[in-house]
Amino acid sequence: MRNTRNQIRKQYQEIRSAMPSSLAEQLSEQISQKVLMWDVYQKAGAVFCYYPLGNEVSLMPVIKDALQKGKRLAFPKVSGNSMRFYEVTDLRDFCEGSFHVMEPDTERTKPAEWEPELCFVPGTAFDRLGGRFGYGKGYYDRYFAAKSCGCLAGCAYECQTADRLCTDTWDIRMNYLITENGIFMT
Repeated sequence: MRNTRNQIRKQYQEIRSAMPSSLAEQLSEQISQKVLMWDVYQKAGAVFCYYPLGNEVSLMPVIKDALQKGKRLAFPKVSGNSMRFYEVTDLRDFCEGSFHVMEPDTERTKPAEWEPELCFVPGTAFDRLGGRFGYGKGYYDRYFAAKSCGCLAGCAYECQTADRLCTDTWDIRMNYLITENGIFMT
């Protein structure tokens, strides 16, 4: 089953990577506009997010809106086999970290010791039942298994979605799936 999961991950990563960057930008903008209008986001005062890498869904308009509105905002930083979220108050609070992902600069930020009301989660593939495949290292699954994190919203393009993924007991399920076609409760 492990090999099948890795093959599925690779297949969806290749599909996303093959997208022209202009299309990824256009779809990310559509997704961001849906999030900005979403009542769950509008009501959330504390949000966990991620900094996009490559053709991942970019929520930069949402991030800028959250900072402008004074929402508490935190991003993940990987250290060894663990991940921790750090509060960010400015887009200059980032530096390149693990896997070439922009992460909070720990000299400029502090750990987020508060519980978020909404968490935006990246991944390689999602299904309509809340299933998610990440990148295979388990950082998000371990983090969310150990912490209470309110509402989990998987962010993906429609081309990254499946009717059903072969998830395992340790895979943390999303409460929502957000794509360019809408926001779906799972």
